[in-house]
Amino acid sequence: MIGIFTLYLKDVKEGFAMTEAEASDLYGTFIALVFFTPFIGGLLADRFFGYRKTIIAGGLFMAVGYCMMGIHSLPMLYLAMTLVITGNGLLKPNISTLLGNVYNSDQYKHMKDDGYNIFYMGINVGAFICNFFGAAIQTIWGWKWAFVAAGVGMFIGDRKSVM
Repeated sequence: MIGIFTLYLKDVKEGFAMTEAEASDLYGTFIALVFFTPFIGGLLADRFFGYRKTIIAGGLFMAVGYCMMGIHSLPMLYLAMTLVITGNGLLKPNISTLLGNVYNSDQYKHMKDDGYNIFYMGINVGAFICNFFGAAIQTIWGWKWAFVAAGVGMFIGDRKSVM
């Protein structure tokens, strides 16, 4: 959804009719916080909650945040962005660490590179494809349903990580 987020902010009919400068400022702040919070998420997982619980919480925060972006209200947008930022901080650093821990035993060390390749290809292919789905859903049904679809995708992905 980040790929079409500024389009949503600038949309005059269904979005927030922000100027290019306003949308860019908000997007830039959002991205800066998305890249800052993994430091905090890694600390929380290492010292308090563990990787699995932190990953699940991060995925749920992001899913709820994406669903809430479909509610057309500026305070709800900021709350939704906060949830997505927090969720990203909890999820991003810990999922890679958890994957690395799966391959730590001597029995599986030779498979570690293959595991990371599959993991990152899955993420990149999913990130590539979801742009098309998000844009198509937005065109057919509107922004609300595009954000809900992203949230549902996060719920499904988080459910898979629990198993």
